[in-house]
Amino acid sequence: MLSVIFVLFCAHNSVFLLPNDAVEVKIWRQEDLSGWYIIDADTNLNIPLLGKLTVHEIATDSLYVYLINAFESYYADVVVEINFYYRINVFGEVMKPGHYYVKHGDNLTNLLAQAGGPTEDGTLGGIRILNIGSERTVDFERIMKNGRDMDQLFLQPGDIVIVPRRFMAAFQEWTVFLSVGTLLLQIYLVASQ
Repeated sequence: MLSVIFVLFCAHNSVFLLPNDAVEVKIWRQEDLSGWYIIDADTNLNIPLLGKLTVHEIATDSLYVYLINAFESYYADVVVEINFYYRINVFGEVMKPGHYYVKHGDNLTNLLAQAGGPTEDGTLGGIRILNIGSERTVDFERIMKNGRDMDQLFLQPGDIVIVPRRFMAAFQEWTVFLSVGTLLLQIYLVASQ
């Protein structure tokens, strides 16, 4: 009898992977087949033994079941763990802006920790999260303080997170810019007399 032990980290059944997202496959006693596999620009996933799989518009729960069944057809008594990771871009006032991989079900808290947290000029009060055709603003500080609306912290494939600059830091930069501009204008006026 085939026995399969699996771990599924899917919170939603209608989540789709995008190019540059990743699938982690761990197969007990099969280190050569275990690893991270990145989805290419054509939404294909290339896994040794299984070959090239097109994952365009296939929900993660369906892909999970397909992969488990595919490995079952090759191995008896297989133990497989599959995790899905999204590539999320972080910009703005964080210590280490860039792209990060977060496991399906992880949230903004884990992502901000990976990015080193906010800079001293950054604020967590109005984080913008952009995705294709949508934008939402998350008041991370309020959510963490109140412990409510935690579902707003969940991330999805294709999210772009922007941590804004505190108002006073931006205001101080503008006042310096305006002061330099005023000084240059005064020099110009004196020189033209």
